[in-house]
Amino acid sequence: MHGLRAFAGGYSEDGLEIWTFPLQIASHYQLEFVVPGQATVAGIDVLQSVEVDALTLSRRYQAPDFRVREFIYTHASHPGVRVRYEVEGRRDVQVRARFRPSLNLMWPAGVGGQEFGWDDAAKGLVLKEPSHRFEALVSSPQATDHSQPSNDRRGSEFGQPIFLQMQPQPCGRARCASLTFAGQSEAKETTTATTAALAQVQAPTAADYARFHDATRMRLTTPDADANRALLWAQLALEQAWTCNARLGCGLVAGYGPSHGSRRPQYAWYFAGDGLIGTRALVHSGQYARAAEELAFILKYQAPDNGMIWHEMSQSAGFLDWTGDYHYMYVHVDIAFGFLATLAEYDRATGDRAFLQKHWPAVRKVYDYCLSTLDPGDGLPRVPHDKMSANEQDKLSDELTLSASWVEAAQAMSRLAADMGDATLSAQAAKASERARISVRQRYRDVAQRRWISGFTHAGKPGESTSPADLAAIGSGAGTPEEDRALLQTLAAPAYLTAWGLRSKPDTAADYDPQAYSRGSVWGLGSASAAETMWKHGQGEQAADLWRRLVPWASYDSLGHMHEVMRGDRLEAQSESVPEQMWSSAAFLSAAISGLYGLEVDAATPSLSFHPQPPVDWNALKAENIRVGQSNVTLSWQRDASGERVEVDNDGPAFTLIWTTGQGEQKQVLERGRSTLRAGLR
Repeated sequence: MHGLRAFAGGYSEDGLEIWTFPLQIASHYQLEFVVPGQATVAGIDVLQSVEVDALTLSRRYQAPDFRVREFIYTHASHPGVRVRYEVEGRRDVQVRARFRPSLNLMWPAGVGGQEFGWDDAAKGLVLKEPSHRFEALVSSPQATDHSQPSNDRRGSEFGQPIFLQMQPQPCGRARCASLTFAGQSEAKETTTATTAALAQVQAPTAADYARFHDATRMRLTTPDADANRALLWAQLALEQAWTCNARLGCGLVAGYGPSHGSRRPQYAWYFAGDGLIGTRALVHSGQYARAAEELAFILKYQAPDNGMIWHEMSQSAGFLDWTGDYHYMYVHVDIAFGFLATLAEYDRATGDRAFLQKHWPAVRKVYDYCLSTLDPGDGLPRVPHDKMSANEQDKLSDELTLSASWVEAAQAMSRLAADMGDATLSAQAAKASERARISVRQRYRDVAQRRWISGFTHAGKPGESTSPADLAAIGSGAGTPEEDRALLQTLAAPAYLTAWGLRSKPDTAADYDPQAYSRGSVWGLGSASAAETMWKHGQGEQAADLWRRLVPWASYDSLGHMHEVMRGDRLEAQSESVPEQMWSSAAFLSAAISGLYGLEVDAATPSLSFHPQPPVDWNALKAENIRVGQSNVTLSWQRDASGERVEVDNDGPAFTLIWTTGQGEQKQVLERGRSTLRAGLR
């Protein structure tokens, strides 16, 4: 269950965690059912089903003589979680919520001296600490019993499981009770005010759901119901990743998963690199306002001295000297390169010159930082000894993926500078991009072995081939068409390709380890990005086949969401994998829009490129609410024995449709209303 300021999640058998970012209120939340004269029934023993939607987690419990429905949700930007229980059957069933109190900030901050007590007026358990800066209230109007504070010399430390018991009251044909977890980490907020606000709503409101049912969000329909569901949930996952922190602001978190022992819930904090992958998907799906917010959030924390883009921020960074006392903020050189490429995509799709104008000084500093990393001899970036690039497992001086991203970043800067009217900078950046493209081949192509070198250690030792590096070489344009085709054929071989995606390393490599994080495992991000590259290089069937292998990921673990990484030898989550990894969902969505559908918007023209490359057994595609300049456009594509047809509904000003068919490219200006275009078979 994901809210702007709160989160409840985990596995039912372990118990759920309750967070009001950056404060963890409780862990191991589970239910028990108390019936007079009978043994207490553990909720996990009678749990029948779990259902999720965009804002609600619902669980059904079925005992022989009673049934319980549990609804867990948030509301607006309140730092709290609300739980509602509906009990049918026996009228004397009481609901007991058990949990371990936490009242602690997200790693690496911490709160000491916690204690709990009972507030009779609030009918709740109060978690507090001596400074009174942080507090939590777990309360219910239907409370009948609760844990008592203990001063015993044994078993009384904070963190022992405690409970609150409730007697449901009549509510229609059922009996109902509610439980609220409210957190306080800011002076202007109180747990009582949050509890009162959440008590006014019995479920998420229309305003809450409006975040997930925006009329301008692109809607994609294919002949595959499972693929359609995965595409819809990829968009929902993007919005669920949008989190607001009272001290840091609002931005995309990297994902969600259970906490480790250090109170560090998996990825539920801010990563600029992950945010950029999410931003691409937001741009592709027409969520331009949210994309602009994320880009601005990333720039907000740009290094003031050298223009570097940051790597990660804990949700507790606002309570710490995060950049001074910790080394996590500015460690990845590659993110600055990715920022320029993503910004250029946003600029082209939206034509938002006001955003570019406002942030142009900061953008120039990003570009200057990229320039500062270049080796004057070949014009390619080098990784300083105290920094790293995308590969966190190997200490490399330079990487093919980083150098390829410089080719793209410099070209992106050329386009951005042109839009800002700086012809000199535009020409310089274009020249730097072309020089880098040539140098990539010279430095990383092993002609004798006919392979790409993934990078070099600081001692000059070349790295082995990896699928991300090979795909980066293709994307950079450094290879010949023959080399690219041969490489794509290699990636389709069993050594790389599994039934659930693309291995990061082939199982023939000397250091292949199917359980290792990056030496043979299967990444959702890597597989989706590979499919997108294949589509863009005309390998439609290979791309579609790979992309469709990711569809089952959306129902593997956390319903609707995609894991970070699977094992390389079987469809099983790698031990470190995050169950809800935003970039996996985002890359899956981006690959579908820019690859499967072949959609690209140019707001300045305005024009829409449409190059569908569906699997051979799909004869229809539909995309609704494509934002082209001031228009919302719907495309309905079909093919049959006679050829292809696309129906276009345009609700705004005229635009140019550039439709690539089996016979070539068609360009046509389409006015407001419906238009039908046809193309015969080749």
